[in-house]
Amino acid sequence: MRPLYTVEHPAGEPVSPRVLLHHFEGAMDAGHAGSLAVEQLVMTLPHTRLATFDVDSLIDYRARRPVMTFDHNTYSEVSMPELVLDLLQDDEGEDLLLLHGAEPDYRWQEFTAAVTHLAVSMGVSQAVGIGGIPMAIPHTRPTYVHVHGSQPDRLNPQAEVFGRVELPGSMGAFLELRLGEAGIDSRGLSASIPHYIARDDFPQGAAALLRAVADNTGLALPLGDLEAAANINRAEIDAEAAQQPEVSAVVSALEAQYDAMLQQTEGLSFEGAPTLDLPSADEIGARLEAFLEANENTSGDGLQK
Repeated sequence: MRPLYTVEHPAGEPVSPRVLLHHFEGAMDAGHAGSLAVEQLVMTLPHTRLATFDVDSLIDYRARRPVMTFDHNTYSEVSMPELVLDLLQDDEGEDLLLLHGAEPDYRWQEFTAAVTHLAVSMGVSQAVGIGGIPMAIPHTRPTYVHVHGSQPDRLNPQAEVFGRVELPGSMGAFLELRLGEAGIDSRGLSASIPHYIARDDFPQGAAALLRAVADNTGLALPLGDLEAAANINRAEIDAEAAQQPEVSAVVSALEAQYDAMLQQTEGLSFEGAPTLDLPSADEIGARLEAFLEANENTSGDGLQK
């Protein structure tokens, strides 16, 4: 069987990453929060490729078909998925690992064993997965980031968004579990994204994720580009929502519910919070989805491109 990955870092060059960040494309990532955060890090921090995973043995191409370009009677190029491990340096020069790319379809046990081996062999003591989840919250409030992990006693007090639930697994969650079993402080950060814009870029969520990564790891990470994009994005959403009173009313209702929950719980738990007379999540989503779809062909000043 072919090796699962190829090492690309020159032998003998020492690396000392304390933290492994990971995010996989293909699993749920509302607002593309995790992907935008990864893009920000790769675009702004010095980085070197450490290892490339064999996607031919990990990805089902018929489930996620590669995009091919057909140009004037000929196929000119194909965009193949990647799954890589990069070495980055944060703004203060500290090494960190970034595992990113397509979520594997196959060989989950082997893949997580390989990643765990690489992490342990390089001295990683903390791992953090990032992503976005859709929630019935307004875009006009700060993005809440829920933190979960293999060592709950090391987490800061926070609102309990979920109790005990069973849900379909993702590679991010599976890796969080396996790294924790290996003794690494393995955490996951889930940014709460307004569900009515969950399919669009929401840079505010990505910025919140990177702030949470910094808070949980002590890394110095760049936020400037994301914060600027978040301000522009917020103005665009506000402008579009203002065009339809029904949409504005829904956002206002979500704001009231959000504020009431915070008052009731004092920031520690959402359990027992009052519920307002709101439309159901499906009704809210349907109204706002219809509104956004109606604006798909707007100019560059709109949300839809």
